[in-house]
Amino acid sequence: MPHIIIKKTFKYKPSGFKVAIEKNFSLHGAAVTPELVHTLNQGLGVVQCVGSAKPIQFQMSRKNNHYTADMHSDFLKYNEEDAVVALLDTMEVLGWKFRFEYDAELVSAKVAGGSSMTKREVYIFSK
Repeated sequence: MPHIIIKKTFKYKPSGFKVAIEKNFSLHGAAVTPELVHTLNQGLGVVQCVGSAKPIQFQMSRKNNHYTADMHSDFLKYNEEDAVVALLDTMEVLGWKFRFEYDAELVSAKVAGGSSMTKREVYIFSK
């Protein structure tokens, strides 16, 4: 039984007076194909962005060799839930069954004073 994971990651990394924030979706599993990614991108294309939010699309990441879709702060603020629904709907149309979702949070602190927080939401599908 093949599985696909859609992972939503939120990283918060303070450094001095600056704070770096990364937010993205990523796709995981051997069943992820360019055709599936194209269809998911079409599903995300129906999300009507609000304000200065920019549409998101999955692209192959050079960092981790997975398809990722980076979210800008305005997209996260106004359209994050719309994107989740678009992804869930598209996976269902493609015949993938939603199994479950879980949240995980990881906080790390360095002796020198730096710390970071990573929050993940994982959506698991099977066929």
